[in-house]
Parts: sequence; C-alpha cells; structure tokens
Amino acid sequence: MLGPMNLLRPIERDLVVNGLRLHLLDWGGEARPPVLLLHGFTGHAHAWDTLSIALQPHFHVYALDQRGHGDSDAADVYNPVVAFDDLTGVVDQLGLASLVLVGLSMGGRNGMYFASRQPGRVQKLVVVDIGPEISARASAPASGPPEPETWESIEQAAQHLYRGNPFPGIHYYRWVASHSLRPRPDGALVWKWHPSVKTRRSTGDVDWWALLRTIVPPTLVLRGEHSTGLDR
Repeated sequence: MLGPMNLLRPIERDLVVNGLRLHLLDWGGEARPPVLLLHGFTGHAHAWDTLSIALQPHFHVYALDQRGHGDSDAADVYNPVVAFDDLTGVVDQLGLASLVLVGLSMGGRNGMYFASRQPGRVQKLVVVDIGPEISARASAPASGPPEPETWESIEQAAQHLYRGNPFPGIHYYRWVASHSLRPRPDGALVWKWHPSVKTRRSTGDVDWWALLRTIVPPTLVLRGEHSTGLDR
C-alpha cells in the first residue's frame, strides 16, 4: 500500500481516444517490458497501486481508467467491443508494439476480447476472477441495506466497502475510497464512476466460450480464494 515513506508515484496522463478523454497512470520504466492493468466494474486505475509498485522494478506499468470510470470521460455505450476500440487507441498512442495485459473482472473480459482480436500485440494475458461464465453468486442482487447516493466522508465509504468484504482490510479500502469519490457542487461526495456505466452496460452479444478458444497468447487465469466471480 502507498504510504508517506513510499516516494514512488505515477505520472498522470490523459489520452483522447474515440472522442473520449481516458485517464492513465504511468508508473515509468521505459526500458522494461510494458504491462497494462485493467480494473473491474466501477473500479479505477488506483485499485492497482500496490501491484503497480511491486511490478514497477520489472515492467513499465500502465494502469487505465476505462471509459466511465475513475477520471476518464463517460460515454453512451459500454461493452467489450467499444472497450476494444479504446484499448487499441491507448496502445497505439503509447507506441506499444506488444504488451502484457492484466485484467480484473470486467477488465479481464475486455482483455480477453482484445487478445482474441489482436493476438500479435499481446505477449501474455492475465485474467483475474472472471471467465466465460459469471457465477450465480456474483450475478445475484446485492444483499444488505441499500447503498446511499452520497457519502459524508471517505471513511464512511471505506467502512461500507469493508463491511461488504472485510478480507483486504480497512486500510486498503481507505486508500481505494480516497480515489473513488468526487465532490458535488453541494459538497456531498459521490462515486467517480458515472451512473451510465450501469444503465448503458451490455455484453455486446459476445459468445465468450467461442471467443476463449480463439485466444492465442499464453494466458494465466487467477481465481481468488474467496472469489464470487468464479466458482472454479
């Protein structure tokens, strides 16, 4: 986790791709193999900070705020097809002939789609807690009290996230929440992800089992011990 004694900080970059401003964290390392990290649904690039610091001595690490998430612009459409167009534009603007692609959940599926369409540009693919099918537990409606529309503080949001899954620890959620909220004009805090990511999201009619069979680059699938996204 980042702390006051850790001086490593990313360069924040904005790329204009498909008419959208996409925010990118560049952790440096120009002579090292490039790796691009893709967060999950309603996540953001800073969710990868701890991993980025661990990888940075060995890779040139980039972490992307995907459309509608983090500090990137909202859009009219959200699906793997438009995400592929975004990723192609990002990789082109970064001048990367090929790279290692790591994706969590939604980011994992977007990485799978990209690798299936651009196999020559993906050296290796890492897919975290997602697959061709999503478990019934992950698809079930959220239980517990409804989430408030606004937050009074970062701590309130962090405690809410912690109650949903205490395993990472409250310090992790305080860090994540500090990058997950933005102030409204009235001073209330709201999530940075745009509401349209939920109302305009689709799967793009992708046959994920068929797509999986077309992926050529070496692929590692990681399942968390307490995963709700993958049953096995």
